[in-house]
Amino acid sequence: MTLRKALRPLCLLSVLMLAVSICFAQKDENQPKKSAPSPSKLNKYRSRDSRSSQDLKKASGKVADDDAEGALDEVQEALAESIAQGNVFNEGRSYTLLGDINANISEWKLAVQNYEKAYNVLKPAYGTSDEFKLALQGLAKANMESGNYQVAVDNYTEVLSLKVSESERRRAELELAEVYYRMGNYEESLKIAGTIPQGRSVSGDPELQSQYQNLMAKNYARKNDFDKTRGYLDSSRNTLRLSGGGNAAPTQNAIVQMESAKEDVAGALREQKRYEEEITLRNQSIEFNLDNNNLAEATKDKLELSKTLEAKGDRSEALKELIEAAAIADTIDDPHDQASAYLSLAGLYERNGQNNNALNAYRKYSEAVQRSEAQLTVKMEERARIIRKQSDIEELSKELYVDRSEDNAQKAMIQRQWFVIASLGVIILVIGVMSIFVFRSAQSRQKANQLLALKSLRSQMNPHFIFNALNSVNHFIAQQDERTANRFLSEFSQLMRLVLEYSQEDFITLQKEQEILTLYMKLEHYRFRDKFEYEIDIDESINAESISVPPMLIQPYLENAVWHGLRYRDTVGFLKLSMTQRDSRLLVTITDNGIGRKKSAELKTENQKKHRSTGLKNIKERLTILNTVYSTHYDVKVSDGPDGEGTVVEISLPVTNSNNHG
Repeated sequence: MTLRKALRPLCLLSVLMLAVSICFAQKDENQPKKSAPSPSKLNKYRSRDSRSSQDLKKASGKVADDDAEGALDEVQEALAESIAQGNVFNEGRSYTLLGDINANISEWKLAVQNYEKAYNVLKPAYGTSDEFKLALQGLAKANMESGNYQVAVDNYTEVLSLKVSESERRRAELELAEVYYRMGNYEESLKIAGTIPQGRSVSGDPELQSQYQNLMAKNYARKNDFDKTRGYLDSSRNTLRLSGGGNAAPTQNAIVQMESAKEDVAGALREQKRYEEEITLRNQSIEFNLDNNNLAEATKDKLELSKTLEAKGDRSEALKELIEAAAIADTIDDPHDQASAYLSLAGLYERNGQNNNALNAYRKYSEAVQRSEAQLTVKMEERARIIRKQSDIEELSKELYVDRSEDNAQKAMIQRQWFVIASLGVIILVIGVMSIFVFRSAQSRQKANQLLALKSLRSQMNPHFIFNALNSVNHFIAQQDERTANRFLSEFSQLMRLVLEYSQEDFITLQKEQEILTLYMKLEHYRFRDKFEYEIDIDESINAESISVPPMLIQPYLENAVWHGLRYRDTVGFLKLSMTQRDSRLLVTITDNGIGRKKSAELKTENQKKHRSTGLKNIKERLTILNTVYSTHYDVKVSDGPDGEGTVVEISLPVTNSNNHG
């Protein structure tokens, strides 16, 4: 309906233009024809002195400096001029740079689209040029990172079919071997890598040599040949230490590749419980990263090292590594690494019976989570600005294509009068198609903004929930109930890990949601065991692993039932959570025999009333966004229980296969 309304005035305008044009054509048929003016934007870029090459050079520099927004400004001008002046070569270069910008922010699907445009623009006339090679290499990399492995294999095969330098050929062969590694075809990966001569072509380039050594290490780790794995990883570190003759630090790309290989190898060692070898590997990595001031990677290594030490039974050393990891994370002020470090540290303190230290670490974890969420929001806003800017560039390029088409139509109209009607018909069609593109683009931007809002709403649920739980810990400690406090901390630690893992997802499986709800109810019963008993009843016919649900949607209603209904009873109450499936709907029912909504409202302070209304508004907004973005129907009904006692909450969710949400 929205698109129809948008097109209606355009259609009426087009009909009016058609009628007016016919009238003018009849009126002026015996008069000399004058050339109609070209569209203003097309004239602007067509008439100016050619400077697209200089703009693209500036854009390349800004891409290298990680100034994406500045680079996009330069690319916009260069692309517009190239389209207006018919400069196919610079048009292709522009799309390649757009792909590079997308790749730098890991927007691989957009990168694929722009590299494909560059590939298609350049191949007919410039299929052997260096610029075409860059576009093809970028396309291959983007397809690999997007998981389009077979397409990436085809792309790298095409690169190898071109006339390329020796180092370019070796790099393409290594990337092709990397694709096969990610596909799990380790034999083919080793076979391709084995064809690379270990002479000047690799050893003359430290980064390329390190990439080769990392690839070999990963493959041999998957084949359980850890002697060769260690040899190649040691060689990779030595190669990077010696790069630049000791006067230059290794490039960030080389370090990232080596860290990725190390994690693959460490994972294989841990799977086989070869703890001593993993510990040695981690310590070597920590030494290398500290020497090269890679403090973030050193922090992650220490966190993983602590897990291995604890699995081995050495808790004191594990605690030492965690304390050092938290200290390093504090020095670089990375809230995400701080959150991970303090959560692990709190868990280990708790398992060692150091409750006060555990509580302090949990508080620091909560603070770091809030800072991390704020930082993530800023990054997402920056990312959204870049994507919107690219959308504007795409719209401008489409407009210039249309303007150029209109300009040619106007010139043809001068030669033959009857062509006026046909030309205007084409314009009407183009306007209609452009309207559809504009409408879809607006929808995409709206969906992106709604998803950002949904993530923000989810993140608002966590701090309140965490502080409630910490208050419960304080309650047990104040009562000198150390045993219950220890049990509560243990369950709370598990729940926090689940919340940290799942709250970043738009959807999780019903099985994972059940796990969160079960732990949550267990924790609440610790605190209010004299106030209520509870039951969780899941229909056995429900396949919880195949159904996806939004995380933390059901928990607030359980919290309201306990905190605003059951805890005010004079006798022990009862809370029941049940789930049943009816056709294509999942019905979640929460029933309690608390004091009811009316009495609860009478007992609340003004501040509590304000908090409750904010929480309910949060849930309502989440449901509204979910229904809008995913074109589905999530519904919640809240009613009083029998005789006005208690509350009944019915949540109706669509049964959606978890695979549909990736």
